[in-house]
Amino acid sequence: MLLTVDVGNTNIVFGVFSGKKLVTSWRVETSSKILYFQHVDNKAKSQIRAAIVSSVVPAIDPHLTRQIGEAFGKKPIFVSAGNIPLKIKTGHKAEIGADRLVNAYAVKKLYGGPAIIIDFGTATTFCAINKKGEYLGGAIAPGISLSKDALHYKTAKLPLIDFGPARRVIGKTTKDAMLSGLFYGYISLVEGMVNRFKAVVGKNSKVIATGGYSVVIAKKTRVFDIIDKDLTLKGLRMIGEELSE
Repeated sequence: MLLTVDVGNTNIVFGVFSGKKLVTSWRVETSSKILYFQHVDNKAKSQIRAAIVSSVVPAIDPHLTRQIGEAFGKKPIFVSAGNIPLKIKTGHKAEIGADRLVNAYAVKKLYGGPAIIIDFGTATTFCAINKKGEYLGGAIAPGISLSKDALHYKTAKLPLIDFGPARRVIGKTTKDAMLSGLFYGYISLVEGMVNRFKAVVGKNSKVIATGGYSVVIAKKTRVFDIIDKDLTLKGLRMIGEELSE
């Protein structure tokens, strides 16, 4: 079995694959220093043959490496622009988030190019691959939760609200107005960015979304062709199989 780990700014998502099947997955807050694998029994631990990690939080990497070593006796492989089996057609390759590259690789293998990948995480990222499956680059915008929290913590009177589908575009209360701005504002952002990306990558580009908020956004837009909530873990699984051979 293969352990996959996606370290984001807000959460760490773990997945265990048996072949192509995702057997189990769980998540913890990135800021938490709990024992990540205390619920995994010894028999399951002995079956892990390799661990593959995508991380955008360097400060957590030593802690994660130590726990993986103690639990499974393995040294994890960290995905980077230097070892991912993906052609990257940009400069400053080391600056590209590992999660963005993993998603691009997963889309190349699972769905083919040209394609636009949208990941709704702490940041909302847009990435593009061409018809050859080469990584072209992308765009980064503030994530929905980040924007929602900023409206409350950076203003004097705006409340902290829960994100979800807005009932109307023109809000009748402050909360309704905030929810409309977030919900329909992000739909407009996504639709606008997809149109601009397609003008460069190709009108026939598939649009693949991942991340928890993709399902919510999809309630009022048809811009997504595919929603794959486990896209990053699937990409890690495929990369891990190549790099650990």
